[in-house]
Amino acid sequence: MKRERRIAVTLQEYLKQHQMKLSTFAKTYNLDYHGLFRVKQGAVTRDEAIKRVFEQLNIINDGKQKVGEPNTSFLSQECVCIHCEPSGDIYCYYRHHLQEIEEYLLQQDIPYYVRQAKDYWLVKYDKEADR
Repeated sequence: MKRERRIAVTLQEYLKQHQMKLSTFAKTYNLDYHGLFRVKQGAVTRDEAIKRVFEQLNIINDGKQKVGEPNTSFLSQECVCIHCEPSGDIYCYYRHHLQEIEEYLLQQDIPYYVRQAKDYWLVKYDKEADR
């Protein structure tokens, strides 16, 4: 019996091959849309659920296998997500990213709070919440 070997693809390639939107992929596999958005932009995820699904589907998420850097900054990626979603979670692994997000949320008058975890900060925002 011959085993079929699948070629590893990026998330962008997978979505194109299966004519699927990122939001559909997120819902289908019950994954965090914002985390997937960052992966699509070139980030390497730490989300274990995303890693498991990628392994099953043979999707690459290794920064070493990509050429160049993502073409959008952390803040601009998050601003797109914030604009599209009424509430959400933002994971900041660097203090300067946390500061950028906090400045943006304050500027936009969006309610939020921050929780510090072992190696990151979790920013929870809700545009529909009362101040």
